Amino acid sequence: MDLTSPITALVSHVMDCSTKHLNYLRALGKNLDQLKDKMAQLNELKSDVNNKVIAEETRLLMVRTNQVNGWMQRVEARGFEVDRILFEERQHHERRCLNGCCPMNCWSSYKLGKKVIKNLKLVEKLKRDGVFEIVAENPPLPLVQELPENFIVGLDSVFERALNLLEKDDVQVLGLYGVGGVGKTTLLKKINNELPRKNNDFDIVIWVVISSEVNIRSIQEAIGERLGLQSWRNNVPLSSRASVIFKALKMKRFLLLLDDVWKEIDLQSIGIPLPSVQNKSKIVLTARTIDVCSSMGAHYTIKVEFLNKEHSWILLQQKIGPNALNNDPQIPMLAEKVAEKCHGLPLALITIGASMASKTNPREWKRAISDLNKCSAKFPGMEERVLHLLKFSYDRLPSPTDQVCFLFCALYPEDNSFFISDLIEKWIGAGYIHGFEDFEEALNMGHGIVGTLKRACLLENGRNSEEVKMHDMIRELALWIAREYGRGEGKVFVKSGLTLTEIPISAMSPIMVQTISLIDTRITNLGNIPNCPNLSTFFAPKNHYLNHINDDFFLSMPALKFLDLSFSGIAKVPTSICELFELEFLDLTQTKITSLPCEIRNLRKLKYLSFIGTKLCIIPRGMMMNFSNLEILKLEVPISHASDEEIHVNIDEFRCLNNLKALGISISFKDLEKLLNNPNLCNCVRVLGIKNCKEITLVTPSSSRLCLGHFRHLQILVVRDSPEIKEWIFVETKTVLFESLEKMALINLPELTISWNARHRHLPCAHFRKLTYFFLCQCDAMVNLTWLLHIPNLQTLEVDNCGSLQEILSSDQDTFSNLKVLDLRDLPNLCSISSMIALPFPSLETIHVAKCPKLRRLPNSAKNTVKNIYGEAKWWNGLEWENETIKTQFAKFFSQRDEYHLTQTVPRTYFKR
Repeated sequence: MDLTSPITALVSHVMDCSTKHLNYLRALGKNLDQLKDKMAQLNELKSDVNNKVIAEETRLLMVRTNQVNGWMQRVEARGFEVDRILFEERQHHERRCLNGCCPMNCWSSYKLGKKVIKNLKLVEKLKRDGVFEIVAENPPLPLVQELPENFIVGLDSVFERALNLLEKDDVQVLGLYGVGGVGKTTLLKKINNELPRKNNDFDIVIWVVISSEVNIRSIQEAIGERLGLQSWRNNVPLSSRASVIFKALKMKRFLLLLDDVWKEIDLQSIGIPLPSVQNKSKIVLTARTIDVCSSMGAHYTIKVEFLNKEHSWILLQQKIGPNALNNDPQIPMLAEKVAEKCHGLPLALITIGASMASKTNPREWKRAISDLNKCSAKFPGMEERVLHLLKFSYDRLPSPTDQVCFLFCALYPEDNSFFISDLIEKWIGAGYIHGFEDFEEALNMGHGIVGTLKRACLLENGRNSEEVKMHDMIRELALWIAREYGRGEGKVFVKSGLTLTEIPISAMSPIMVQTISLIDTRITNLGNIPNCPNLSTFFAPKNHYLNHINDDFFLSMPALKFLDLSFSGIAKVPTSICELFELEFLDLTQTKITSLPCEIRNLRKLKYLSFIGTKLCIIPRGMMMNFSNLEILKLEVPISHASDEEIHVNIDEFRCLNNLKALGISISFKDLEKLLNNPNLCNCVRVLGIKNCKEITLVTPSSSRLCLGHFRHLQILVVRDSPEIKEWIFVETKTVLFESLEKMALINLPELTISWNARHRHLPCAHFRKLTYFFLCQCDAMVNLTWLLHIPNLQTLEVDNCGSLQEILSSDQDTFSNLKVLDLRDLPNLCSISSMIALPFPSLETIHVAKCPKLRRLPNSAKNTVKNIYGEAKWWNGLEWENETIKTQFAKFFSQRDEYHLTQTVPRTYFKR
């Protein structure tokens, strides 16, 4: 037996191990140099990967992958470890003996050498792992943004047919066409809303309204917003937007829903990839004619037919309701004849049904049938069929006031949503609403008219509950009526859109024209215009490019009564405005004017005057003395205005405004006492802005002279720039204060704290019952906002730049049941929305978060109601969840918004109106 071989192998193994361990000591310097080099190479690789990530995040607005993010974090952590080893080596070198030739402690050198070898291997592995084919990906977007719809009986078969065609590979573009008001948009909304419930391969469904005047920019912005590209409006030039959209869409299977297409659209110029069998994307469009569908490359078209007799009768019964139908046995038979006269047009059935819902006398129905018989029985064209038929609802409006207010709505651009409050104020200023004792009565009258028009289906809901819009067919009806049914085409001149760069004088009838509407155009200069002796309304808001109006421009329109130049770029009031002696309405809101000519006092018939949001510094002394007819006066300075100059308002002059019903004003603290000492003016104040306050309170015993609660009709309150305000304590009072307040903003009150001193802390406060919107900014003394729980009807809460805020709510009171929007921005110390996990948010729909690095949890109770979550990708990726199910529920509503813009603030919301 050979005993030498095992011994030799054992000795060899021992020698190898010894050599390996000795190398930790002998090759320490060499290994350290290698570690430095390898770590430098790894950092260079990390920099290259980071540059790719930044490029794709900036250019394509994508989000880095979790794999890349984890690798970069590991590289950073390894870099810290290597730096620590190098620092340890330097300390070790300083402790060497024999002039640095021999280590003092061989064991520490051995351990250091071992660490170096280990980190060399780990750095090498990170280098190998740092090769990525994809470094960023699109953030998650919801498949569908659900739209409000009232599906029409009788359209079910068309809907199912459209869905079946969408499942076919050879149908990439589907066209739905038919007459206006037949239900095409309703069908498209049904497809949008029902798609998540069907098996489909789409990544995203995009809804875009086109309109008759194609606006490429608006279409791109609508698509960009749906894709989560909200920050691009200011960052991406127009010439590059198509490329950005194309790159975002080419990696998705999309369904594009185009509503109300009037002519061929070059989809590639917008940036839309053409649908194909390969990319599995599809387009569905609605149009008036089959020709438009064909020009858009529709592979298949469906004509949306009129309803048959049975479905028409069912739809009309739904709109009339049992109250009228069951009131007299004759009415159902008469109603069937009315349904026949509608010829199956859903829009006609809906509008006429709503108009007849309150008619319980058979003679009213017989009169209705007689009136319908006087119109054309068929629909050879819009005027002969649709407009005459829709005019029936107009004729059935309760009063001439309702009718003239309805016609005014047609001056807004088509597919345009507009604020109800703004509309009502214009009705009041134009004199359509009159005979009221106070502004509250006028508002009630205005809201009553809006309700009447909505119930008659002549107006419909806008983007939210505060806005309305007019259907394009109804708008055509209103313009047709205003132009005397086609006999007076020149009386109303309406143009809008960014394609308009100058007033098309050749298309006008100067002698005949009575109303001009120019909204949201690219007109930069208003020069000369022919004499318009009968012109009474010049409606031209939102012309942001307009920066100059000739001084003599308005001399050609001596009969002008209504002038709206709000939200334009003009910096000087044309002197010819002072010659408009019949003028009753003047709106210069959000313009750049800095002064007023003294002659403006000549406008003695003014009933409405607004300078809100301007740079106006001085109002000519004595001007108010001539405005005894004023009913609405607005002199607010916008909250975002940076200038310290204020409008020099002489409050004493306001005493002569005997007819004033509504006052909106921004003043300094020194003028507040004068205002409070005038009870008549206090009753008129609807909007109040105050700055540089010292001893002001909100809710306090009635003995205080500087309590803002004394403004009984105040609707919007802004207090700002007041470092001397220390504390507000809300107390119980016998009188309910702020009973009309709807919106409130506290801005730059760095020392202010707020608390409640009530016997029943768990009950809602009697004050602030109508307060639905609260904006807090730069209030650095506040640690939490628990006192807001006493405002149970709050719907929108926005908090911005409050450095000490740690928590929104620190109470278990169950009174925050109506909050819909929670907007949190630039709150570096915010750690929690609520310390009570079970605190319910049963109505919360939208959450915005920006620059809140310590906020790690969202309220779980909102998982069933939330529809939109906006925030930074880094913040979202760092959130903590109770479980994966909740995370999944919330994730489908998240959209990345690293460049966050305010969607609604007190100044912006109000001053837009």
